[in-house]
Amino acid sequence: MNRSRLLTVATAALLCLLTGLLSGASIAQTKISKAQLVGTWAYTSVVVERQDGSRIEPFGSKPVGSLIFTPNGRYSLQILRADIPPIASKDRLKGTPEEYKAVAEGVLSHFGTYTVNEAEGTYTLNVEASSFSSDNGTKQVRTVTSFSGDEFKTFNPTPSTPFKAYATFKRIK
Repeated sequence: MNRSRLLTVATAALLCLLTGLLSGASIAQTKISKAQLVGTWAYTSVVVERQDGSRIEPFGSKPVGSLIFTPNGRYSLQILRADIPPIASKDRLKGTPEEYKAVAEGVLSHFGTYTVNEAEGTYTLNVEASSFSSDNGTKQVRTVTSFSGDEFKTFNPTPSTPFKAYATFKRIK
């Protein structure tokens, strides 16, 4: 291989390596154990990043919800917009299409079992049933990007939208 070709191949390899490192830098993983996750956590933020890089808060700036991990490997997740308007009839079975749309867009709830991959800094939610029925029976991997005792942050590359989701949790005492 001549010198010019070797330099071109080496440069291309270096660019690929740097691109991989830089793209992974924004999604740094943190080692996590099951014992650290066990407990009740409150959502403090959920941000979804669209394909164009813009960000939205699908559950508003102050989401209401919890994520509970039990020692025996079960979890329960609920998240809601704090500003969902009440159903005028006061009967949840007699709402208007607009009221039902607000509820469907502002509520996500599911439960099932979970596992933790300490080496990869991830946990997997094995969804048994969900308010978004397309998630029933799915496995959802979350990457823990930071953990500091009473707060942790996650990255979800495959939320129930075609974008990326980032969530922050605080331990409920």
